[in-house]
Amino acid sequence: MEPDWGSTDTMTTAERVAVLDRQLEASTGVFDAIIREEQRQQRASRREQGAAAQSSVDSGTEQEPSGRNPYEGAEQRGSGSVGGGIGGRSGAPPEAPAVFEAPEDIPTGNDDDIVARQLREAAMREPDPEIREALWDEYRKYKGLEIPNE
Repeated sequence: MEPDWGSTDTMTTAERVAVLDRQLEASTGVFDAIIREEQRQQRASRREQGAAAQSSVDSGTEQEPSGRNPYEGAEQRGSGSVGGGIGGRSGAPPEAPAVFEAPEDIPTGNDDDIVARQLREAAMREPDPEIREALWDEYRKYKGLEIPNE
C-alpha cells in the first residue's frame, strides 16, 4: 500500500503519521477479519466433528474424527506419557524397558542427570550394536569417563 500523501508540501510530519496510521489500521482490520473468519470455520468444523463423534458413540461405532489438531499429543487425549528419563512425567515405567546391559566400565548411573540418563536409556534400548556402542561412547564423553580403545 502506497501512502496517500496528497500534497506532500503542505503536510506536516504529524499529518503524515496520521495518514500512515489510518492505512495501518485499515490493513490490520482486513487481517483481523481473515483471522476471525478462519476461527469461525474452525469452530464450525469442531462442532460438526463433535456431533459426528457423538452420533457414532450413540450408534456404537466409535471412530476417530478427522481434522484433529496435529499438535495435540496423546497425553491430551488421556493416554501415554511425556518427558525424558525413566517413567517420563507420569511416573509410570517406560513402555520399552531396557534390554541390553551396560558395559562393565559404565558406573551404576545413580548420579546421572537428565541428559546422561537419556543417553544411558537410549544405549540400553538400541538393538544395533554399532549404534549402541556409539551411544555408550557419547555417555562416556558426557560423564568424563575414559573411552576404551578398540
